Amino acid sequence: MKKLLIGLASYNDLDFLKKSLQDAVCLAENLLQECRMDFSVKIVVLDNAWDNGVRDFVENLGKETGKEVPVLYMRHAEGNLGYGRAYNEILRTHDGYDFFLVLTSDVLLEPKVCAKFLRRMQKDPEITMCGGKLYHLEGCKKTSRIDSLGIFAEKRHHFYDLGHGEVDSGQHDKEMSTALGVSGAAFLFRVDKIHLLHGDSATLFDERMWMYKEDIDLAYRLRWLKEKIVIFPEVWGYHARSVSNKEGNGVRGLLSADKGKKDYGRAHSYKNHFLLLKNNFSWKFGVGICARVLVYEILKGIYMLCTHPEVFFAGLKTLLFVKGKSSLRRASPKEMLKFFH
Repeated sequence: MKKLLIGLASYNDLDFLKKSLQDAVCLAENLLQECRMDFSVKIVVLDNAWDNGVRDFVENLGKETGKEVPVLYMRHAEGNLGYGRAYNEILRTHDGYDFFLVLTSDVLLEPKVCAKFLRRMQKDPEITMCGGKLYHLEGCKKTSRIDSLGIFAEKRHHFYDLGHGEVDSGQHDKEMSTALGVSGAAFLFRVDKIHLLHGDSATLFDERMWMYKEDIDLAYRLRWLKEKIVIFPEVWGYHARSVSNKEGNGVRGLLSADKGKKDYGRAHSYKNHFLLLKNNFSWKFGVGICARVLVYEILKGIYMLCTHPEVFFAGLKTLLFVKGKSSLRRASPKEMLKFFH
């Protein structure tokens, strides 16, 4: 019997959680019906905010689903663990699973499509990580506008969600195979490959990244390991993204998108960008790539120093004093560069 663990990290998001958790239960029920009990599923919600409303909702839902689909509520003694560490903690306290579905509470999944992806992972043991198309969720309305078709990487090491903000007509379907990775909003992962990332079976994300860029770091590590990442062309979920960039990746677009960010998130994003570079970047990419990255970082640094000096110095501290921690590198630099455009 194969075992699926569904993890959700919650933070003052009861309205979203009521919908996303019901979808997770529906997914579990679909698997039990279609696979005739060849699958067992457990759903775990880690509440970073210690919200009693979330606790009551999750525990009551757990009573309704019973033993067939266990729904468990967690709090950690340290309070808010951030994004990556929260999912690592779910893994640490619930071992023995074959697959891990990372799901944020602002994503509504299509249970039948998700179950289809899971069966594909069963049939193809080489798939380590997968996801599908994510569309925008505006309030409670599902749209056909793209949230993410995968994490796309430029040679200068600017990362963005492929197709973001566009109406999907299949225009990027061929490009999806060259994406660096899958959006951290929702993805499926093969648990027995986790130990390759940081040396133990319960550390999926670099815990030094409190929030932002953890999914990029994860994808980068997997590509170095030559693990198979697949983004299927079916729509499998809808994401109510709080911060989005619909202006493009040119100078004007990036500056416009930056204005919509909060300083707290901007600081984490900026310093974590340096950390993922220290974890993953290779000087063996060649002079051309190194020059592009250097120029891009210098220009970005000047902008941050002039407009957000506290963010600049937080990033500088990471750059100078935080050590990179890389995973095993099986791919050659040349092989890696096919994921950078």
